[in-house]
Amino acid sequence: MSETTLRHIEHFVTTLGPRGSTTPQERAAHDYCQQTLEGLGYTVQREAFGSPSSGWHPYALASGLMLLAIAIFALFGGGADAQAGALAAVVLGALTTACFLLQVTHRDNPLAWFLPVDRSQNVWALAAPSGEVRRRVVVTGHVDSHRTALAMQSPALWQIFQLLTTIVGVANVALVGVFIWGLVTPDPLPRTLALWSGALYLLALVFTLQPDSAPYVVGANDNASGAAAVLTLAERLQAEPLAHTAVYLVNTGCEEVGCYGLMDWIRRHADSDAPDARYLILDNIAGRGSDVNYVLDETVLIPVKSDPDLVALAERVAAAHPALGAKPFHYKGLYSELSIASALGQKALGLLNFDPVTKMPPHFHTARDNLSNIDPAVLDRSEQFAWALLQALDAEAGA
Repeated sequence: MSETTLRHIEHFVTTLGPRGSTTPQERAAHDYCQQTLEGLGYTVQREAFGSPSSGWHPYALASGLMLLAIAIFALFGGGADAQAGALAAVVLGALTTACFLLQVTHRDNPLAWFLPVDRSQNVWALAAPSGEVRRRVVVTGHVDSHRTALAMQSPALWQIFQLLTTIVGVANVALVGVFIWGLVTPDPLPRTLALWSGALYLLALVFTLQPDSAPYVVGANDNASGAAAVLTLAERLQAEPLAHTAVYLVNTGCEEVGCYGLMDWIRRHADSDAPDARYLILDNIAGRGSDVNYVLDETVLIPVKSDPDLVALAERVAAAHPALGAKPFHYKGLYSELSIASALGQKALGLLNFDPVTKMPPHFHTARDNLSNIDPAVLDRSEQFAWALLQALDAEAGA
């Protein structure tokens, strides 16, 4: 499988280049997916949807609103309108905190309502089984690539970013408490504490505003590898159809700005076309120096877990194929389409590979995520593991 996948990766990276969410290059990548699937004889569906063009804007907006609340609280603190200023800060801070928590748990909220929206698309096809359909599996691989975000340029910055995310989440709640304290007391201490906390939100603004002024990466591992593997699986399923499992092969858009592609696909198809489906998320599966991993959970403040039955199946498949070296992993700091599928009530398992030392996908969101850092051996083991999971799911369906 990996030789075919490498050719697809090379096309994504060399011919198409960076594929930012909602950009013409992302659309061109979906054109390629559509042409490839049609060339294999599939009936291909292409569905447009609206999506923000940045995943960082909501967090930048939240940081800016908390800074505004601090400014109101401090400016009115020493005058006759101190209580009015404190009340305004309480209301603004509480609303921002609620929206921030909704955002990190992948739920709709006002932080996203006022941001620019552009058009993207998903391309997908259905690989029918040779016999009666008893199970449905959705395999996803997003085609878009990210920008060179400051937070991912080194392991140290990645650790700072993870710590900052947690601190900001806690600080939001604490700061609302400080605003309430200032509402009931003339003591200057709450204003002093609020002003000092402003430095934290200024730092958060640096991390959340910087990416949208940076160039897009070519994204060989993230995620030409996963998008290409979906196309290769489509070819293999034509030659070796499963017995009782229908496989939806979905190349999604706009994963890098909040997984809006998979969100749209689930809302359109989960109930009508793919009820009770299992989701396998292919993302970052070929990076040099990475382990082959299946993700137990993804944590941005609050853990989102993979489906326990799928985790148990992955454990059995890994034990049955020790040469593949598949290992469990706790993903901390960011998220993949796994989190979106789980948040929308679907049974999902993430297949993402991580560097065992840095705990990041290799060269994650950096200019170094190029063809020279793709490892064919890692890609081959990742694809074999995904194929073994599909076979095991099909065997369960036929039992």
